[in-house]
Amino acid sequence: MSALRADLHIHTCLSPCADDDLTPATAAGLAKLAGADLIAITDHNSARNLPAAQIACEAYGLRLLPGIEANTCEEIHLLCYFGKVETALSFSEKLNAFLPSFPYDSSVWGRQLVMDENDCVLDQIPKLLTGALTLSLAETAALCRAMGGIPVPAHADADSYSLFSVLGGWPMDVDFDLMEAKDPEKVSCLIEKGFFPAGKPLLFSSDAHCMQNVACRMCELEETSPLYQLIK
Repeated sequence: MSALRADLHIHTCLSPCADDDLTPATAAGLAKLAGADLIAITDHNSARNLPAAQIACEAYGLRLLPGIEANTCEEIHLLCYFGKVETALSFSEKLNAFLPSFPYDSSVWGRQLVMDENDCVLDQIPKLLTGALTLSLAETAALCRAMGGIPVPAHADADSYSLFSVLGGWPMDVDFDLMEAKDPEKVSCLIEKGFFPAGKPLLFSSDAHCMQNVACRMCELEETSPLYQLIK
């Protein structure tokens, strides 16, 4: 099988920071129109919209890489990818136990909509999903790996919620096989200056929170990628 055109970082209306009209079915349809072969739905700290995304992807002839964007206690975003939706849902349930409960106003933060494949609302999540877990980066990565997943630091070069913005560079207590970057020129400069190790495979994705950004940036997922092995 040849390389797959992939957008591996897409939010849906389950994430409070994403638009309500970016449903799982809409995300899949827009990605197909953009020429994607594979997408990953990666909502904040939850996998509840993955079942609808799986049905929508099958209808559009897309592959789905189930994912979650966890927010660790350091406020670092960590993409966690799995081979099956069921595994991602189990991981999501475990994360929920480490997600603090505090007063949450959807008019301030945005709604957190669980959808079916027909864009019908099934549920709304009461805990703020963009909150920080009580798990560290190392602990979240270890839990992901223990469940057969692959953790990938999200937008590692970004000015917030990233390895660079929080730690100032690569972590000392945990390693990763690959990382996601936001700006190719910036991350290349950071690698040259020794902030990140050279040779780590890079992912470039849309991090879409609205319809117009779905699959606006894609990468070629080669057969040699660890993520490719999850979808075989």
